[in-house]
Amino acid sequence: MKTIETTCWIRTGLILSAIWTAWGVHAQQIPLPGVIRTTDHLWNPALTGQPGAWGAHATYSQQWLGFDGAPLTGIAGGHRNFSKDRMALAADLMFDGTGPLSFTGLSIAYKYQINPGLFDDDDRLSFGLSGLAGQRRYDATKAKVSDTVDPLLNSEATSTFDLNAGAGILYRSVPDNRLHKSHFYAGLGASRLVPNRVELENAPLRNRIHANAVLGWRHARYLYLDHTLWLNYAHEELYNLGYQFRIENPDVFWAGLNLNTNFTIGLESGMILEGDWLRAEQLRVGALAAYNVGRLGSLQGFSFGINLEVVKDF
Repeated sequence: MKTIETTCWIRTGLILSAIWTAWGVHAQQIPLPGVIRTTDHLWNPALTGQPGAWGAHATYSQQWLGFDGAPLTGIAGGHRNFSKDRMALAADLMFDGTGPLSFTGLSIAYKYQINPGLFDDDDRLSFGLSGLAGQRRYDATKAKVSDTVDPLLNSEATSTFDLNAGAGILYRSVPDNRLHKSHFYAGLGASRLVPNRVELENAPLRNRIHANAVLGWRHARYLYLDHTLWLNYAHEELYNLGYQFRIENPDVFWAGLNLNTNFTIGLESGMILEGDWLRAEQLRVGALAAYNVGRLGSLQGFSFGINLEVVKDF
């Protein structure tokens, strides 16, 4: 009986923690950066426009399989590079749900580049801006917890229109049309720059600015060998550092290992199919599986993500 009660309270804590820490759901629950490259601009808009001249993508991720009310995210969008003007645009439709909390909306990202000539005559410094608009909804009837006197659980269902913004900066030692060469990059980003909150009947839900830093380098010869470090920060008790190693044959496949200080380990792999795909030159199909090896991992279960993408080369 004690074991059942303990398990119930752990599940309660996980869901309530997800509600409070993931209220900035655009920044917290989207697929971890580095796992699926085409969604990195959702974290740092200065990464808008990769890879290729243009591309379109659809992604789906499900965390904590077997856990009722676990986070799930669906994203569909595309990007376009304007190399001569040193600009890029991206747009994404997204749905995100975590227990009683959900978001449906549109994100648009823009970047502009200059040539600073710091380490290379053809390097790039990118500045990015993003906007987010959509509907957020909180429905306490979908909360699966045991503490029925919590004020969050006694609130009526409510929704609000959310309008927010993000910004970022990124230095890359090569231009966008030479990402197949060896290079390095470093950047800083922030999302949800506008403080806002949703008032429930008994308690407000607030969001914080979510900051991140990225450092990566690619060794390119016959294969691409990528190393990427991501630091994600919400406040002094909510931050993590992730490392991704990725190996890619640019015409055949990719595979990767993802490690995170929140005790999550992930493996990813995908196929690259050459051909005529909706006037694009590549179809990329990939999948990710992740598991938390910490003490709560057995309660959370596995997480997974899938990705479909078409890319037109420069």
